[in-house]
Amino acid sequence: MTNTQSPGTSDQARASAALKPLQGTHFHLVPGIQKAVIERLVTDLLPQHRRDVLNEAIEAARGEYLHEQTGTPEDEAYNQGVSDVIAAIGTLLEGK
Repeated sequence: MTNTQSPGTSDQARASAALKPLQGTHFHLVPGIQKAVIERLVTDLLPQHRRDVLNEAIEAARGEYLHEQTGTPEDEAYNQGVSDVIAAIGTLLEGK
């Protein structure tokens, strides 16, 4: 099964679904305002949130480096694994 929706469309659907409980309440959004809010969420806020989360994950991974290395192959392999994780998260960050 493949996803035929573009990421933007998927994000728009998620944003629309998140706003749905507001409809009919004190915070009801008229269609034009709702569309503008969804557009803002999708184009600005969600991408920034994703960057923030990925940067936080990189910082958390960096905290896993062994600082008092014993020079054993296990320590070197562990730190290489941490470096690989950071590189993988960085790749996600570059992909936006």
